[in-house]
Amino acid sequence: MLKTWKHKVAQSVASSLLISLVACGSPEDMQENSETKVTNGKTATTGEYPSVILLRFSMGYSTSICTGTFVNDAQVVTAAHCVYDLVKRGYSASSMSFDKKLSDGRSQRIAATDLEYHPGYTVVPGRLSNHDLAVVTFPRYSAPATTKLYPRTPSVGQKFTIVGYGVNDYDYSSSGQQTGTNGSGVKRKGENTIEQVSGGFIRFTGVPSSSSSKVALGQDSASGSGDSGGPMLINGALAAVTSGGALTQSRDPNGKTVIMKVSNYVDLNENSNNDFLMSRLISAQVQ
Repeated sequence: MLKTWKHKVAQSVASSLLISLVACGSPEDMQENSETKVTNGKTATTGEYPSVILLRFSMGYSTSICTGTFVNDAQVVTAAHCVYDLVKRGYSASSMSFDKKLSDGRSQRIAATDLEYHPGYTVVPGRLSNHDLAVVTFPRYSAPATTKLYPRTPSVGQKFTIVGYGVNDYDYSSSGQQTGTNGSGVKRKGENTIEQVSGGFIRFTGVPSSSSSKVALGQDSASGSGDSGGPMLINGALAAVTSGGALTQSRDPNGKTVIMKVSNYVDLNENSNNDFLMSRLISAQVQ
């Protein structure tokens, strides 16, 4: 069973070859752009996870996507790297938007009114920040639904669901070279189990491709490009958001080379992260 050797592979991540360290935002032209999606994800049915939205943002001629979660009627929690460049380059908050489904079946594009990222967020090439956290504010009553916050730092062994609009497969050659990605812009869900909690990060490994997976679709999932800022849900509550990850090359118990996807989520209950959220959110319910 893959589940058996998956955890053995996870134990060797520190000593294995990291093929590509990425954060998780994805341009809509489907080219990889340092971001993430739900690999081996199952398409969410209409109406599932209505508080989880696709965030679209533009800088000049470039349009990219991230994922975010409404936690009250106006504010979305997402990743800092999704808004950082917009703020630093002086773009208005309205450069970020989402499409809200109306009761008559049409969609209304709603623009953000404010963008704020964690003051401790830093950009260092090749490294992730455990303060990769932001709040995007929209007009009041924009939310199609809201999600409660998880009340504590999760533990190793806890099961969770991730949701995102990123790609569903990382295709790769036998030597571990990435050859393409597949299917961003679709809301997908996947399940997995927490393997490490350390330094403000929650980590786990999953299969990088549904096409070659030995497990059922939606199981042993990981994050992919476009999933940045997307939620880790425990008992339906928001516990963490996608920051980034990497493909890792290791060997299974039979000596066969295995490509896995390591995902890093930012813990919302890390002290500084929790302080940031509580000081920026208009309101939020805790599970």
